[in-house]
Amino acid sequence: MQDHIAYAMRNEQATQSLIYFNSPSQLLDWSFLAIEWLVIAGALLGLLHAWRYRQQTGSPSALLTWLGCFVYGLSIDILSYYTVENFWHGEFSVMFLYNKLPLYIACFYPAFMYHAYMMIRRLNLAPLTEAISVGFYAGFMYLIFDNLGPMLGWWIWDTSDATTWPYISSVPLTSYHWFFTFTAAFALINRTISWEWVNRGASGRKIALAHLLQPVATILFGSLLFIPYNLFGQGMPPYDMLPWERSLPLAGFVHVLTFSLAGWLLLMKWRRPEAPRDPLLMVFPLAYLAGHAYIYIAKFGLFFQVDGNGLSQGLAVGNLPAVLLALIGTTAIVLACNPPPRD
Repeated sequence: MQDHIAYAMRNEQATQSLIYFNSPSQLLDWSFLAIEWLVIAGALLGLLHAWRYRQQTGSPSALLTWLGCFVYGLSIDILSYYTVENFWHGEFSVMFLYNKLPLYIACFYPAFMYHAYMMIRRLNLAPLTEAISVGFYAGFMYLIFDNLGPMLGWWIWDTSDATTWPYISSVPLTSYHWFFTFTAAFALINRTISWEWVNRGASGRKIALAHLLQPVATILFGSLLFIPYNLFGQGMPPYDMLPWERSLPLAGFVHVLTFSLAGWLLLMKWRRPEAPRDPLLMVFPLAYLAGHAYIYIAKFGLFFQVDGNGLSQGLAVGNLPAVLLALIGTTAIVLACNPPPRD
């Protein structure tokens, strides 16, 4: 019997268990522990920030945002495991759902998306502008993680699956476009449910029901935003039945154009936040950037071990120029959203 492309799926005992634990010594690499601790700490810091916001303002909006990120993240990831099934995670300390879902991935969305949303919210932008800006900032910052994970075995893509084409180094362009568009969709819906409805005094029952439906609404709205890309990428039905040939360059152009316009919009609409600098909100994004930079430096030798197939130790390496640009750009956004106090 041929081995599964993902080593985690070869662990028969784990694939039969709803929850499975691995000792640190069983993990492939120290970087697995590093990203776990970083992301879990980020989720807890986000929860602490949301709770402190509740104490300071009396509003539950930040807590609802954190909860919305958590529920949406679980929904989209679990859905992907049983639908597209074009990638698999490696084994981490705590694994759920028959070795498909690492604990740190469940924590990633409330860690990452919560901080991204609350960071851009400080700019006090109009709802649509805010959503697009959150999508850009989150997508730009996610690029760093998206390039590091595959080269270290945190997850593996099925490169034979047409839904993942085209690739930019180790990352499918669809992954970039998905996180950008679906995060923007989440941000716009969350602005309505968790902030505007709360401010208007909507009933708790209405808000609770909306939160239950928020993952579905986000996936549907995100899928609509994804249509222009799919018109050319044709990665899955029904787009693979379109009466023209697949054009990956045109699909790439759609992403570059829309993502660039989103960045331009954020740049043009940026305004100095009226609220004072929020040090607690800055902790995770800066730790995230510093932690990834450290891992890249520690693993830099992988870039010099690429074989004739473009692989390093059997895995594709990340796009270093894009990562450097993202490290610089997202650091600038974090600092611009939290300028020092005026004298």
